[in-house]
Amino acid sequence: MHREMTVKNHRIPSIWYKQTSNLSAGRTLNPSMIVMHYTTGWNGEGSRDWLMGAAGGTSNKGSSAHVVIDRDGTAWQIAPFDRVAWHAGPSRYGDLQSLNDHAIGIEFVNSGPLSPDGNDQWIDPYGHRRSKDELDAAGGFIQASHPRVGGLVYAWPNYTKAQLDTGHAILKALTDQYPISAIVSHEEIDTRGWKTDPGPAFPMDSFRTLLGDRNPAPRVKSVTASRLNIRKGPGIDYARIDPPGALERNTTVKILSADDDWRLVEVSDGPLNGVRGWVHGAYLG
Repeated sequence: MHREMTVKNHRIPSIWYKQTSNLSAGRTLNPSMIVMHYTTGWNGEGSRDWLMGAAGGTSNKGSSAHVVIDRDGTAWQIAPFDRVAWHAGPSRYGDLQSLNDHAIGIEFVNSGPLSPDGNDQWIDPYGHRRSKDELDAAGGFIQASHPRVGGLVYAWPNYTKAQLDTGHAILKALTDQYPISAIVSHEEIDTRGWKTDPGPAFPMDSFRTLLGDRNPAPRVKSVTASRLNIRKGPGIDYARIDPPGALERNTTVKILSADDDWRLVEVSDGPLNGVRGWVHGAYLG
């Protein structure tokens, strides 16, 4: 386990600190949530510098976060926890919108999904091919489909133990210091329908346990319609997730979040166990 951490003056004194240029001027953050992300990259220092914008010597003017955690467990804080950083984008969780104004953003160095090339290799988001041996040497991976990425089975690199230990220590410090009521994935809050981070290889539940009694158990419902369309976003304008396209009557789902009449759900039994998508809440009971 990583050394114990504490928050003082909205910083963690025991980790590296330098402030990103990409912050909302004059805006104070009173954090009530934490959003978990992956960096879509392999290079920790490169990801850190990109999210720091001009302060990191890069041209990025559109994104930032509060903390970046490398694969060896090194952590860099790049924004005070009382400043609004740019990590959530168009987003909603329950009645809250524009979650940059409510949430601390934590970035874990991870490439995200790699596509199969048909020749026993995997293609990362930058077009680089990685062999199974290379991915195994980097910590291994799982294979999983995801409707927001496409119709294939993708490789999702594992997060390292060192990363997760550091992440737990940081989130423990944050949940001790601030009235955090929710720890969520970027996918859960994204209203555009294409974000997938931190992905199926990330152990979200192990972080949510840090909330203790503040972490309500997911509501469990059953599908009441004969077939209920499951979509990539909260509305009929979003494409159906295919397969399965629709959920059969009596399918058991966990409600993860809401957007007006729509519910982000995860199937919790049967052959579709683990499938996530948006359904209309009127057909859950």
